[in-house]
Amino acid sequence: MPNYYDNWKKQRFTCRNCGWQGTGADCPQGESFRELFEINCPACGEHVAVVSYPTIEEAKHNWDKLSEGDRLLVSVVEQKQQDFDARRLKWPRQLPDIEEESFSLVWDEEDHPSSSDTVIKLGRQIIWREPAIYEGYERFGEVAKILRRRYGPKLTDLIPTKRSLFCLYGDYLSAPRRVLESRARLGSLGVPEWVVI
Repeated sequence: MPNYYDNWKKQRFTCRNCGWQGTGADCPQGESFRELFEINCPACGEHVAVVSYPTIEEAKHNWDKLSEGDRLLVSVVEQKQQDFDARRLKWPRQLPDIEEESFSLVWDEEDHPSSSDTVIKLGRQIIWREPAIYEGYERFGEVAKILRRRYGPKLTDLIPTKRSLFCLYGDYLSAPRRVLESRARLGSLGVPEWVVI
């Protein structure tokens, strides 16, 4: 798999489907995913390779190759990563006491003009708030573990709202299963998949 800065546009590719040969620059971009995109054969449309997007470190290492727009994008992404690291839930002790003997929490999302937050609620009470992550199903599992360590068996479920599902699942087809597996570890088998809010 060529790297973004490995000059993939000058690399030569051969289509396994029709035999076309040419450079990456000749190939139209196909499907795009969180960490990579496909390049397709210009003759038959089959994908011939995948190219990984650069990491922040790779982009900084290749700073002279970046356009002004790409440099701005790197700065914005780096700032968002720093904001997430500063505001994310890391430890059970960051969470408040909850007196109820048994309770479920809700995983919701609040949109703001330039970002959105994941909000964990007990009824109307906000238990935790942090920046939302697109395709945040893995983060859902991490947060569920921290909540479980804090509240033990009193916590019976972490229920995503319907409006949180787009950001939570993204384009990852196995995301709903991964979220349900995290919920099952909290003992929530047999409950609705989401709450409508």
